[in-house]
Amino acid sequence: MRPILLKMCAFGPYAQETIIPMDELGKQGLYLITGDTGAGKTTIFDAICYALYGEPSGNSRESSMFRSKYASPEEETYVELTFSHNNREYVVRRNPEYQRPAKRGDKLTKQTADACLKLPDGSVITKVKEVTAKIEELLGINRDQFSQISMLAQNDFMKLLLADTKQRQDIFRELFKTDYYRTLENRLDEERGKVDKQAEDIKKSVNQYIASISVDVDNVLSIEVDKAKAGELTTEDTIELLNKLINQDRNSKKQIEADLEQIREKLAQINNQIGTATTVESAKNSLNIVQTQLEEQTPILEELRSKLELAQKQLEQKGKLQAEVIRIENKLADYDEVEKNQTELDQVHQEYNAYKTSIDEAAVSVEKKKEELEKSKEEQSSYVDVSLIIERLNHEIEEAETRAENLEELAQEHIEYISASEAWDKSLEQYKLLDAKYAEKKVLYDTMDQTYRDGQAGILASKLIDGERCPVCGSTTHPMKAHWSEEIPSEEQLKKAKNEAEVARENADVCSREAGEKKAYLETTEKNLLKDAGKLIGCESIDNLKAILDSKQKENEEHRETLNKRLLEEKKKQERKNELDKNIPILETAIGKLDADIVAYKQKLAGSEIIIEQKQNYILSLKEKLEFATRIEAESKARELSKQAVKLQDEYDKADSLCRVKEQEIVEITAKIDSYKQVVADAKEVDLNALSVTKQELEYTNKELDEKNQSLAGRIIGNESILANVLAKSDEATHVEKKLQWMNALADTAKGKLRGKEKFMLETYIQTTYFDRIIRRANLRLLTMSNGQYELKRQSEASNVRSQSGLELAVTDHYNGTERSVKTLSGGESFLASLSLALGLSDEVQSMAGGIQIETMFVDEGFGSLDPETLDMAYRALSGLSEGNKLVGIISHVSYLKEKIDRQIIVTKEKSGGSFIKVQ
Repeated sequence: MRPILLKMCAFGPYAQETIIPMDELGKQGLYLITGDTGAGKTTIFDAICYALYGEPSGNSRESSMFRSKYASPEEETYVELTFSHNNREYVVRRNPEYQRPAKRGDKLTKQTADACLKLPDGSVITKVKEVTAKIEELLGINRDQFSQISMLAQNDFMKLLLADTKQRQDIFRELFKTDYYRTLENRLDEERGKVDKQAEDIKKSVNQYIASISVDVDNVLSIEVDKAKAGELTTEDTIELLNKLINQDRNSKKQIEADLEQIREKLAQINNQIGTATTVESAKNSLNIVQTQLEEQTPILEELRSKLELAQKQLEQKGKLQAEVIRIENKLADYDEVEKNQTELDQVHQEYNAYKTSIDEAAVSVEKKKEELEKSKEEQSSYVDVSLIIERLNHEIEEAETRAENLEELAQEHIEYISASEAWDKSLEQYKLLDAKYAEKKVLYDTMDQTYRDGQAGILASKLIDGERCPVCGSTTHPMKAHWSEEIPSEEQLKKAKNEAEVARENADVCSREAGEKKAYLETTEKNLLKDAGKLIGCESIDNLKAILDSKQKENEEHRETLNKRLLEEKKKQERKNELDKNIPILETAIGKLDADIVAYKQKLAGSEIIIEQKQNYILSLKEKLEFATRIEAESKARELSKQAVKLQDEYDKADSLCRVKEQEIVEITAKIDSYKQVVADAKEVDLNALSVTKQELEYTNKELDEKNQSLAGRIIGNESILANVLAKSDEATHVEKKLQWMNALADTAKGKLRGKEKFMLETYIQTTYFDRIIRRANLRLLTMSNGQYELKRQSEASNVRSQSGLELAVTDHYNGTERSVKTLSGGESFLASLSLALGLSDEVQSMAGGIQIETMFVDEGFGSLDPETLDMAYRALSGLSEGNKLVGIISHVSYLKEKIDRQIIVTKEKSGGSFIKVQ
């Protein structure tokens, strides 16, 4: 990818559209981006990165912050980049989200972020996500990889050089996405913790089971049980102890169950004897009771039989009542017919009333619409001439606007006249000054010239000697010699004064000509102004022209406002007329329809009157034949008769049922009397008290043995459950302990926590592979930059086995054969080493991205701290980097680079207007 043309507008510090023709910088070699601090040098790379990926190059800025604070509200914010890739040209354009003025009103509205990408075939891809996805597909790298490959910032690559293992882990984790391995380390540690907790839980569970072992206090094994609960026995001894306890309790339980069997047989025999004696005694008591019952129930049966005979006689009325119910129900359909016709009659009445209401409402509506139609026609007739009035007003408005334009032009002419007058006054004043200056210089020169000539006579006189002839007059006597003065100007001074006088004269002449021209222009302007003013406002004097012009302009403006108001009123009338033209036919149609509706309703009303009369006569004829007023009354009477019939049947059934029940009771009582008499007759005499004493003794013994048996059963079940759980947990504990053993080894290996060995984590091990490749690539440049003195090296061992290691960096000094920490390098050496490391990182990221070729690279600052020799080595190394088809931009303000690099992008900053760019 190689940028060809970059456009920025209202972007960062660039308030106006800024164009950088990057193709003019060439296709290879170095170029310099220089300028004021904070002017926006790095913003150029940010703009390229934003155009491609919709994000800035670093994480300290967001795309929403790119709107320039210097730009005017109307200025659009965007970045457009034309670039070539695989010898094909693409154009991508983006704008961030920002606030801009709304198209209507004074409010601000949100301009949403947008993007478009023009492909070489002319097709266009739009929308932010789609454009970003296509760019990533074209270049084969994302925004982070592009920044790592194309932008080397001093703070970033110096940070990588001086970082310790922990800091480099964080850097490489972000660069090479090794977080998955750290996640694996943590997951292994978590799983190890889970297994450890599982083993601890199993141990606690086994102890809980052992604590629940049950044993008789008199058992000699209770001492061993106490030892097991105190944790003094092994799991194996505890299992053996549980087996002994269970076997003892099982044997004891068998003996007790045998004893219980004998006791229960004896109890069964005694209970049988006691039961027989008890049955005889109970039979005697029961015989007396049932004989009394028989005597009491016999009269009751006779009374019930009498009531049954009476109910049977009354039941004969049931048939008559049911026949009457059938007769009433057979006539219910007639009531339905009356109700049906009454409903139909009510419906016809409703229709009749509705027709009357509709006729009345239609009549009222007709009257209203006729009244509205009359008013509309009357109003319509008042708008006949409105179109002509509007046309005339439009013509008058055009004339007023034309006059306003003419008056404005006249006002401009007056302004030009005032300006010309002021210019002439100023020119005249200037001429007076220059003329006075010339006069002054002329007087000075004339004075000096006279003094100079007088001085020449004085010089000659000073050389005259009495008796010798004068070279001028030939006299040998010199009674009145001219006097010589020391203030006589030199010939040079005289020439200078003459020149100054000439210059002053020429200046005065030039100013005079200019004043003449301005005077002529003023007179022409005044003539044209008075001519136009005479025609337009009838004014022929300059003095009161302004007042008359202002008055005429105001008068014309008021006239225009009056015409516009009248035009607005007439247009409203025109709209009303159009509305009336549309509504009047509608009203006429509506009135005709309402009249037709009234006729139709009247016809339906007459039909309803005939139907009402017919229905009323038919209903009267039906009612004359009916016994009850309504169907409800007839049904009520039928229900009442049915209830009487049912009541008679119920009374008979009840009497019959009571009589049958009582007869059955007496039969049962008689059978009991016979049974009890038979039991008493067959019984033998027994000692019931002696049997009861023997029974109590056996029951007590049975209870004691049964309680012991239940206690043993519960203890056996509990101890068997404990034994099963201990056995199960014992196997599980063995399995978990083995798992914990290899989980500890695996987790400690991944975390780099093996005793006596380097603290080398899994993620760090993966990162060392990348780091070694970066160092190899970096050394290719560092050896060149340092004249073969320095070579970077990853330390294979940590300073101690207690701290994490693997990413420590040292430097080999080939001049003295020593190896030391990179932190011991001087400032200039550190810069060269860090620059080499950054270039190696860029190469590695580019290689990881599938060998993607980025033909442009930026190196940001860091050169100001270098001494001349180191700076020269860095320059040569960067020059070597730009060999082939690569263009390297250096962002710096160092003078050495300005002298070395001819191709430059110069960024200048203005306090109020943002930044500007010049390419040279």
